[in-house]
Amino acid sequence: MLNGNENLAIVVESTSAGELLQLLQHCEVDVLITDIMMPEMDGYTLAIEVKKKFPQIKILALSMNEEGSMIGKMIDDAKVDGYIPKASGKQELITAIQSIANGMPYFSSQIKEQYQSYKKIKTENKNLNLTNRELQVIECIIHRLSNKEIAAKLFISERTVETHRKNIYRKTNTKGVGTLVEFVKMHQLLPNN
Repeated sequence: MLNGNENLAIVVESTSAGELLQLLQHCEVDVLITDIMMPEMDGYTLAIEVKKKFPQIKILALSMNEEGSMIGKMIDDAKVDGYIPKASGKQELITAIQSIANGMPYFSSQIKEQYQSYKKIKTENKNLNLTNRELQVIECIIHRLSNKEIAAKLFISERTVETHRKNIYRKTNTKGVGTLVEFVKMHQLLPNN
């Protein structure tokens, strides 16, 4: 898609994140375009490494993953300078690269929307005041473990599990496993659920 564009030059290409980190030591790159899902090292880890070792390089994430939590990690933790879906057309890709190269972050409208939604959910979740232990218990509950199984897994008493369950249902305003599962999905409380 970028071949033939006189304003852009592809300096280096690699299908291996490890190899790319080596190559970046020997060439000058303004903007790095990375996928998020890659073998060996994902784009999130690569972006963090590049920002640490080559802070002058701007990063554009290109991905089919338009999930709020991944977008949040890429923007908040990996500090990418741009993020667009893989389905974006040639023009948006070029616009994103040029914008980032000129020091202006670029996030497509879908990405901005997902990011705002993620931030809102994150704020709501923070207001729930769920403890790490309660989150562990929630994970066990949605995997349909009994109180006895949860107690054994987390090395706590069954009575403590019961107390956690009551507090979880109260804080999330849910009445049972079914509504809790829906709440967890809607609020993205747990990764991969």
